[in-house]
Amino acid sequence: MNKTLYLVSNAHLDPVWQWEWEEGAAAAVSTFRTAAAFCRERDNYIFCHNEAALYEWVEEYEPALFEEIKALVNEGKWIIIGGWYIQPDCNMPAGETFVRHAVYGRKYFAEKFGVMPTVANSFDAFGHSRGLVQILAKTGYKYYIHCRPGGDFLDMPNTYKWIGYDGSSVIGRREPHGYGSGLGAAAAKASWLLGMVPDGGKGVALWGVGDHGGGASAQDLDALDEFIKEAAKNGDTVKHSDLYEYLETVDESTLPLWERDINPWAVGCYTSQAKLKSMYRALEDMYYFTEKICVLARPLREYPKAALDEAEKAMLFATFHDYLPGSSVEPVEAMGIRQLGGAYDKLTKLRTAAFFALCSGFRKAAPDEIPVIVCNPHPYEAEDVYEAEFMLWDQGWGEFYKYPHVFDEDGNELPCQPEKELSNIPIDWRKRVAFRAKIPASSAAMFLVKFKDVKKPPIVGLPRVGEFLRFDNGRMKAYISLKTGLISSLIIDGKELVDPSSGGALRLDVIRDNCDPWGMTVRAYRDREGSFTLVSDEEAAKFCAVDHPLAPVRVIENGSVRTVVEAIFGYNDSRAVVRYSLSKHSPEIDVSVRLQMYEKQKAVKLTIPASNLERVLGQTTYGSEPLLMNGEETVSQRYKLMDEGEKGILISARSTYGSSVEGNEYRITLLRTAAYTAHPLGDRKILPDDRFMPHIDVGTGMFDFRLTLGNTRDLEPRAERLTQLYCEKPFSMSFFPSGAGEKLPQGLRLEGDDSIVLTAAKKSEYGEGTVLRLFNPTATERTATLSGGVFVSGPFEVTVPARAFETYLVEEDGSVKNIPADEAETRLPVKRA
Repeated sequence: MNKTLYLVSNAHLDPVWQWEWEEGAAAAVSTFRTAAAFCRERDNYIFCHNEAALYEWVEEYEPALFEEIKALVNEGKWIIIGGWYIQPDCNMPAGETFVRHAVYGRKYFAEKFGVMPTVANSFDAFGHSRGLVQILAKTGYKYYIHCRPGGDFLDMPNTYKWIGYDGSSVIGRREPHGYGSGLGAAAAKASWLLGMVPDGGKGVALWGVGDHGGGASAQDLDALDEFIKEAAKNGDTVKHSDLYEYLETVDESTLPLWERDINPWAVGCYTSQAKLKSMYRALEDMYYFTEKICVLARPLREYPKAALDEAEKAMLFATFHDYLPGSSVEPVEAMGIRQLGGAYDKLTKLRTAAFFALCSGFRKAAPDEIPVIVCNPHPYEAEDVYEAEFMLWDQGWGEFYKYPHVFDEDGNELPCQPEKELSNIPIDWRKRVAFRAKIPASSAAMFLVKFKDVKKPPIVGLPRVGEFLRFDNGRMKAYISLKTGLISSLIIDGKELVDPSSGGALRLDVIRDNCDPWGMTVRAYRDREGSFTLVSDEEAAKFCAVDHPLAPVRVIENGSVRTVVEAIFGYNDSRAVVRYSLSKHSPEIDVSVRLQMYEKQKAVKLTIPASNLERVLGQTTYGSEPLLMNGEETVSQRYKLMDEGEKGILISARSTYGSSVEGNEYRITLLRTAAYTAHPLGDRKILPDDRFMPHIDVGTGMFDFRLTLGNTRDLEPRAERLTQLYCEKPFSMSFFPSGAGEKLPQGLRLEGDDSIVLTAAKKSEYGEGTVLRLFNPTATERTATLSGGVFVSGPFEVTVPARAFETYLVEEDGSVKNIPADEAETRLPVKRA
């Protein structure tokens, strides 16, 4: 008796999944059309929906319907919830990308409908990073509603107060009975849920046909009308409503606290469709780099906001929870590769235009010089190895070889070495040079390459100690086994980091898997079937297409900058080429893995056995988490810090998300060769057995990592910045400046604390100012100083709380003020029935 049940009609609509975007757009238009008709025909009916991308489709393809929806929103018959661009995966996108979902979506809904939602919803996302809390709280949200993971995967309260890394909070609601209902089943679901509400209590029923849209039907609405009448006879209130009315009845003071992430579910999605994930990560890194370089170039060229917005929308769309997680059909993967590649190409043009503008004021190169310019858009110095390829003035056919030497603008010679260029024309014509340099904050720097004619020197190998190649740069020692191809010993400042009994680090393990790309029924991938092993000299020769035996472990580059060792491995018909690039000047090893995988329904893990692993810290959404150490699959983003006590290894990754820790071994999941959209349903057979079915990531995959060795207490607070400088590396290219114009003064500088990171620099959404976002990843409050040329009028001190990000607006006059993350100065009221 005296129960209240709020009926929330929605139509969870996957814009892509078992279909491509065109079909998703068609479903959105028809679903919205049907919902609008019901809103007009039925006095008590209310429809709820979110996702700016879907509304944009309706606005473009059926503008009259869009105007009708605007009127319904104004009347309180159509309620906008969520308010992001799309319903994204809630673990893998960068923290800044979630902010952009809110910024874009809330601006769209405010401009088009006069509303800014305060309920964020991720009905179907497969898990939720704790870092979302701070983002939600700082973009105007009070509530967060989701359905997964269910109680069989995670024991947690259904209504709770979710606490973020920085102490921010939102009211969270897990709806354990799903977001929708089958056709004709809404009344039965509502009746069942009403029965679960205690006398005098309140409950909510999400209903409507979903996944491919549909929403309400006349059949369901008729049945619900009858149910509403029957409930009233029993003294209960059942009404069409929205999430706001229900959530606003929650007494926040009575809620249990939830102070962790909301995972796991579908752990296979941390890895499935690895090629698509790699392209997404490349786009994400390129996007935030390009924004920064375009801001740096603003005094010289117009900020290309419209073009950046288009690329941003492609990036945001790709985060959709059946797109980035790799649970879609093969044509969607192909669509994603097209979309991501197209957006990336647009960004390269914007980056190049800004780069050319920033070359203003550099002197002309002398006739015997080839200039290389490196642009660093970050507000802190970037020291690294930079590469450039260029053409010599003429072809060299003789016995002499032009050996490069690199100088800075002051005439100081820098460590450099020639390396094999990408092309294969056997004359001295195309050059590739690697050199180590420091690039000042927010600056472009010019370097000059000069040459001496020498006979081409042979590549000098590494010293051999027994069965090992030995590398030593003073702080870091590495021993690479000629028998296994693995790093058998890795020493920093006298401390061994690799378990000497393990056989070696960076082992490629093959794990038994199944056809399910989600990994719906598992928590771990640990059933090791075998490992890639070093091939023979003859197999190496065959694989490399050379006509003489070839040692499977070789030094292929060696100079004053780095040594590169290549090793070739095999597993049945699959092959892997691993390159270790060992720095001569810092305790770093860059690792690239070219994996040609032909085994199906297998996973491949890159395994690092530590000597004494205390924990692994993984980057998450504007935060970090210690990873589980029980062998279960976990999700993290760009960096993972292996803590071995006093010393540790920071692993910066350009494409991977899934990994596991068990005992002393850290295992990065590179790929899974599951089938496309193979969905377990009880005991039903998943794949047909009368035809070929394509499997994911069969073929070649590329994976890049940087291992930085050092003191754990030094690496941990700097992990964000070090990884950013690896993933958003300063751009280098050979370019001959005209000598005209004036060189820009040094741009924005962030000084005083080397742990605070500039995650974003962009033009404001609401004016000509520049928006800066600073993140403090550490457990203590940090203070730094912003200054710099055309940006800030005098030093400005910023204090960023522990594990928090702060957003600043730099006005055109150089003044700086703190603003909300979504940039909105005032909140518009949410309209509802």
